[in-house]
Amino acid sequence: MNCSDKNLGDLPQKIVRYDTLRIEYGKSKMCDCHDPHYEIDYQNRLVYCQDCGAVVDPLEALIRIARDTERWSEYTEQLLEHRRQIADYHPRRVVLKKIEHQYIGADRNGLEPTCPHCRLPFQLEELLNVSWVNPEFASKLKGESKE
Repeated sequence: MNCSDKNLGDLPQKIVRYDTLRIEYGKSKMCDCHDPHYEIDYQNRLVYCQDCGAVVDPLEALIRIARDTERWSEYTEQLLEHRRQIADYHPRRVVLKKIEHQYIGADRNGLEPTCPHCRLPFQLEELLNVSWVNPEFASKLKGESKE
């Protein structure tokens, strides 16, 4: 028995390998798609990005879907509110709102409006006691008064 065989006898017979698993830190995510489309592999329990083909962590995909659902809910609410505003829109209301802002404004506080035709002042409450006419009839009346 030579010297090298003698040293081998001291070594354990069962050797544990340390190179079976290596952890790599600092790598970026495999899928960096802005709005990914997921494909689920039910058999292997994997999730793939259909856009770039990367394997995606199932929990990360679920969290992203939940966030997107919340974002779409908020966006839908905004669209519904916008729809309500459009449905409530009437051109006359725009004019009335402008009049209201002018009447309440600090620079006109305590002032009364004047008639655009005779330039005499009047109180806005007087508009509640006047008759209303059809726009075509009003334009005919305006045309006759000019002649």
